[in-house]
Amino acid sequence: MASSTDSTTPEAPLVPLAGSALGMHGIPVAAKPGDRMKGFRNKLKGSLSINTATPVEKAASLDLFKTLSEGEKITDLYDFNEEIYDGGTKGRVLVAVQKRDSTEVVVKIRVKSSNKAAERNWRTIMLQVYGLHSSDHVLGINGIYEDETSFYIVMPKCNGGEFFEFLATEAEVPESECKRIMHELLTAVGHLHDNNLLHRDIKPENIMFNLAQADDPKSPKTVKLIDFDTCFGYEPGTPKSRQFVGTPGFIAPEALQGVICPQSDLWSIGVILHILMTGEMPWSSSMSLEDGVVDGPSAKKMYQDLKAEVIDWEQDPWPAFPLARDLCQRLMAFETEDRCQDVKEALGHAWLMTT
Repeated sequence: MASSTDSTTPEAPLVPLAGSALGMHGIPVAAKPGDRMKGFRNKLKGSLSINTATPVEKAASLDLFKTLSEGEKITDLYDFNEEIYDGGTKGRVLVAVQKRDSTEVVVKIRVKSSNKAAERNWRTIMLQVYGLHSSDHVLGINGIYEDETSFYIVMPKCNGGEFFEFLATEAEVPESECKRIMHELLTAVGHLHDNNLLHRDIKPENIMFNLAQADDPKSPKTVKLIDFDTCFGYEPGTPKSRQFVGTPGFIAPEALQGVICPQSDLWSIGVILHILMTGEMPWSSSMSLEDGVVDGPSAKKMYQDLKAEVIDWEQDPWPAFPLARDLCQRLMAFETEDRCQDVKEALGHAWLMTT
């Protein structure tokens, strides 16, 4: 149990947290034995022109995107070490050392697409992410190199471990720690929303921890939101999309119908809060998708499954944490009009305002 610095104050309650056997992007990792660990593991399956740029945008593009010269290779600039993740066509992520100054970084290798329009859109999003003002909770981009076949996205290396691994290995977490994680995650997402960007794939695998002092594993950890390939430039009135992206179990119902909005990211955060508090996914059955087609059979089925889902809010540990339950319910309200309207409202919730 967590101890209190004030002897007259009761000990802070702990939230039970079950493990999972899934690691980054669904790769199996070691997990503690126990029946409660199976729920999270079993229920989380699958993941699914004309140049009108201004001079400022063009300058930013030249600063961010660097084309390797003829005969030059990315290995001339970086020594590559262990592979963190291999997503096939979605890209590979490796730890690397920058040769000129021995800085350890992470490099995501993204194979270029034959869809030129999609590539232009992706470049635009990367420029927007690169141009964000400093944030303690959004992982930055150092630069992007490219050759004829691939992009190499260079990013700082987080040194505090994966949030997914944290869920898999921690048996119980103080309520205060749950609040801190949620506050920092909401702050990160709010930073994107303030800059007219939606993340669209918020899930445990896309959250990392960074140590305040890299050489001290006991130093405070801060949340870092990562992986912006699915980011989407949003404005009110954005037309309905024919495709959606995301991970089954975390996709908001309206996104399945091609209607994406800032509250869609809040839904995903609500699912993460449920996992933090209970160690379980909210859903009674596995969520899976065959494709990302709006109004397709797979999307329609998931939409109806989510609509029919009944979450038992009287099951432990919720009765002991009524304010956390209220926030989770407001983040995961099926209809967007019943959901928290924005990050500011969520951050102002009573549960996050109390210590």
